[in-house]
Amino acid sequence: YTYTDCDLDGGRWRVQVPRNPEVCQIVQPAAPLRGKDCGFACDAGSYLDLGSQECRQCPPGTYSLGSGVRFDEWDGLPKGFETYAEAVTFTQYGYHSKINNCSLSGWKPAGQYIVSNQDDCTSSLSFTVELQQKGVVSFNYQYSDPDLVFHFYVQNDMCQPFHDQTRNVFLNTTGTVSKKWSADLEPGSYILYWKTTGIMVGNKKTLNPVKISSIEITGVSYSTECHKCRSGYFAQNTGSRWCDLCPVNTFSDRGAITCNPCDTETQYSPLASSECFNRPACEQKDYFATHSPCDLNKMTNTMYKWIEPKICLDSLPQSVSLPPSGQSEPCSPCNPGFYPPDNATCLLCPPNTFSDGSHDCQPCPASTAPHYGMFNLWWQELPSNMKTSCIGLSKLDCAQKKGWEAVGDQVRTMSYESGEAYLILVMSLQGFMGKLNEKEVGRITFAFQLDCEGECQLYFMKASPSDVRNLGTNVVESWRGEQLKQTYTYSITENKHDISFTWAFQKIYKYTRSRKLIMNPSDTARLFLVNVTNAVGGAADSCTQCAVGQGGGNQCIPCPKGSYIDPSSKKCVACTGNNKLKLDKTGCEPCGAGTAANSDHTQCTNNCIFHSDTTGRQYNFTGLPSTQSATTVPSFTSTGRKYNHVYNFSFCGNQGIGKAECIDNVTSANQASSDVVSGKVVGMVCRSTAVLMYGNQRSHVMVHSQPTLFATTISDVTQASSANVTGNSSPFPKDEENDMNDVVFHMTYGGEDQCPHGRHSYIHMRCDPTIADEAGVVSMQRECPDGTCDGCSFNFLWRTPMACPLCIDADYEEVAGACVHGQITTKFMWKNYPRKCRGGVVLPESKMEGCQDILFYVEIGVIGGVALLFMMCTAVCCLWKKSKKLEYKYHRLVMNSNGKNDGELPNADSCALSDSDSDYEEQSDEVVF
Repeated sequence: YTYTDCDLDGGRWRVQVPRNPEVCQIVQPAAPLRGKDCGFACDAGSYLDLGSQECRQCPPGTYSLGSGVRFDEWDGLPKGFETYAEAVTFTQYGYHSKINNCSLSGWKPAGQYIVSNQDDCTSSLSFTVELQQKGVVSFNYQYSDPDLVFHFYVQNDMCQPFHDQTRNVFLNTTGTVSKKWSADLEPGSYILYWKTTGIMVGNKKTLNPVKISSIEITGVSYSTECHKCRSGYFAQNTGSRWCDLCPVNTFSDRGAITCNPCDTETQYSPLASSECFNRPACEQKDYFATHSPCDLNKMTNTMYKWIEPKICLDSLPQSVSLPPSGQSEPCSPCNPGFYPPDNATCLLCPPNTFSDGSHDCQPCPASTAPHYGMFNLWWQELPSNMKTSCIGLSKLDCAQKKGWEAVGDQVRTMSYESGEAYLILVMSLQGFMGKLNEKEVGRITFAFQLDCEGECQLYFMKASPSDVRNLGTNVVESWRGEQLKQTYTYSITENKHDISFTWAFQKIYKYTRSRKLIMNPSDTARLFLVNVTNAVGGAADSCTQCAVGQGGGNQCIPCPKGSYIDPSSKKCVACTGNNKLKLDKTGCEPCGAGTAANSDHTQCTNNCIFHSDTTGRQYNFTGLPSTQSATTVPSFTSTGRKYNHVYNFSFCGNQGIGKAECIDNVTSANQASSDVVSGKVVGMVCRSTAVLMYGNQRSHVMVHSQPTLFATTISDVTQASSANVTGNSSPFPKDEENDMNDVVFHMTYGGEDQCPHGRHSYIHMRCDPTIADEAGVVSMQRECPDGTCDGCSFNFLWRTPMACPLCIDADYEEVAGACVHGQITTKFMWKNYPRKCRGGVVLPESKMEGCQDILFYVEIGVIGGVALLFMMCTAVCCLWKKSKKLEYKYHRLVMNSNGKNDGELPNADSCALSDSDSDYEEQSDEVVF
């Protein structure tokens, strides 16, 4: 029998069908019978018998989820699942093609779980399901890499995503443990998505994948049969909802009711095995050494034992035998803070005493204080506050519950086959004894080494039960692959009553599309020393100098801020003037140019006001934002993923304490609370890596990772011409229209391996009155667009009108107007437009002064000149006329004398003219004697 599809009334019919669809042997089929409602389903451990339409319990060797399905076998991709991967496309940046090949980067079945990709492609796993009744989707996962984004979301039958806290969420990292996530679903059709995207920048080559061990969905439909238990499992009782694992040294076939034992003399089998294996020959890695307690002579006996459960066979010819036990050897020294008693285990030194571990406890001298802590150098056995275990994603990973062992001068991981389980070593602390200094309450230091022929990884993690944010296990640092012996130190800034530190070692498979590669079981992690300073319950390994009380006596008191202990007087000496306390608190040091000591004399600071010694000008930066950011041009990983570096910086004010923050919100970038961060750094200059993560339906979220601190203190503030930047000159060329020198804020961070002389950050403040926004814009060198050319020196150019000097009298000039009606107006104008100064002095008001109006005198002069010119013209005309008359008379006289006396002139009768001679052009001139 079978059921028809559901009708509009939510019902269905039971109909008779042939067992073999190719041969119809039903002569008279039974009439259709109204069946159970579509929402009906049997309980877990039962199935629906369509013949009687009643629920019946599953027989032994089988199991049923009732209305659900479970996927926990990942030898292949189960039916209904799809996986695909895609590269990031950068259409919005002009990139229209996929840069990297992600065809091999989908989710891969790996036996006990299905794993995501290990590169920075976007990989999706999807499953389509139809629920007939209310149900739940749940899955168990393990997710440890903070540079991987894990997104789970659900779409309806119209491919529209839900937007709530359970059905659309960016999941947090789980560290070494596995967690379960559940989401409620109403009846209907859904597409479930598990999506990962890696952020792989810098030298990182691979990512730790997300592992899903099981997926269970309830409310799917009725079940007409029970599922047989897979090989290695069994179900002894009727009505089972799951199958149990076969114990060690047993095996079973599919559908087993009980497990069959192996011949333990020559064979063995791990947990949940489908067959027995021949025991291999014993090797040196199959046993370990233990030591008896020290006797009165401070000697210990070495004893060798096989690692349990023992799977090797020592009777084979090629097997090694256990070394002889009982050999005496000197006991290891006690750890610092303990003393060796005459007859027993090392004992803790009393308060106010110290010991190096080899001698009895001694009282601290006067004017000194015990240096308390937990100092583990020798590993005769694990300390009482350290525990070891093995944690796997499934029960098949851990053959033993023990993960680490103490072996004298080190504690190391066990060498048995542990799958991909985490070998855990946990140190539990009860808090710290007050503050170690202004910033720290304690410090943990450990030396380690990784001996790995295959892939392996060591995690160092911190956890606190009182962490109210509950953002998952906090991975402080991790190391991958073989690592030479090295030391790592972590500063603890919060004093919590219950805090633990965990070392988790994992032997990693490499995944391919077809199968997983075998790991090397001999890969080992080693810890040589673990020191925790200022821890509650610790002892003193030495005594440190401290100041004596001012009221007499030798009681130690903490020096106030900005003070150090004078080694001669043993008293606190306060830094004064423009001096601050050195980082090592051994004395005071002067603050650099342009800076002054803060009120506590613990930091140098600049109050956002700078007076230039070279130009005599004053600058006021108080109007700028307290923090500023700068984003580099896009960069791309080797596989084509785009990312930017975002710098945040603050350079003045706040008593010399930087306020710039860079965060890590990769593991908490969910849609409802994207402002929650799992880690951040705070200082003068810091940097984070920003990646735009695309989700479903083109939605996206900006995530930040890898926050790094580049500057914590301000060194000096100078003009660019005198700052020690690059060849004593600014790395940024001057603007053609601006000849002003930049004001440079120089900030520093302590030295490290990559930068022995420390990291140096330079913020070049450039006056640019053409920018409308007072906040300005920040840019980086054209030759080094990532902000640095060597990773140690960082240069930023901040253009803003707020970087212009304060205006002074020399920045403006007088412009006088014309004298009008006896008054002259004088105005004041800036010499440059737009002006290259701000604030300071203001333009004076226009002024009016009395003046003599010369226009009247000019008019009189013009009139007089015209009159004089007229008179001169008249005189010239008169003289010209008289000249003509004389010329005329002369000609007549000459003409009248022609022909007489051979040209001699006649004698004149008179010296005067006659009346006839006086006529000329109707004018008469008479001369009368």
